Amino acid sequence: MRKIVMTMTATSLLSACAGAPVQKVEVEAPQFKVTSAAPGGREAWLDNPNFYAKKEGLDTEKFYYYVGEAQSADKRMACEKANADAVDDIAKQVSSFVDTTIARASTDATGSDTSGIAAVSSSQTETSKLSSQLSKTLVSGVEKNKQYWEQRDFSQVGGAKSIFTCWVLAKVSKKQVDDLIVRAQTIRFKSNPDLKAKVEAKMVDIQKEYDKQMQAN
Repeated sequence: MRKIVMTMTATSLLSACAGAPVQKVEVEAPQFKVTSAAPGGREAWLDNPNFYAKKEGLDTEKFYYYVGEAQSADKRMACEKANADAVDDIAKQVSSFVDTTIARASTDATGSDTSGIAAVSSSQTETSKLSSQLSKTLVSGVEKNKQYWEQRDFSQVGGAKSIFTCWVLAKVSKKQVDDLIVRAQTIRFKSNPDLKAKVEAKMVDIQKEYDKQMQAN
């Protein structure tokens, strides 16, 4: 990765005039330039979808909002992939949340961090499988709300001259996510009935905990 060297700001230059040594820092050179973009420019939902939705008056009582991102030499393909990435992200977030909650409940039930870590380690080996299963149930339930794209030129660093990066703001009903959480628990407990007996009583209101996590993001 190429880097350029630049001096510090005016404060450092004034110090240099006073005889102090000039400090130099390495700053990464731009890896691309944007040659075209969707009208309207970048919006806050790219970084904080649920905060943006609430601020803009979108329905945050019934829906969660997620962002998908993808690249392709074709703009349409990049945006289709971004929508698929949003679906995958929902499944991965739910899977990770359920795994972490089970591990925490396991630790609380036994008073030992070891059992909780073991529960996470065991489930992590099947995270991809679980995410894939959850994704399939979301195919018809995720709705694209907004879309933004940029055409980028990477030729200055030896890359392609035209690559499209697309972002999609997707929404899915909270009820469907709640059902997904229950499904994830069922899959996990089916493979480990002993774990279910140990932690199920300590996992009440798991959907509410997920809602708190989403509202904080």
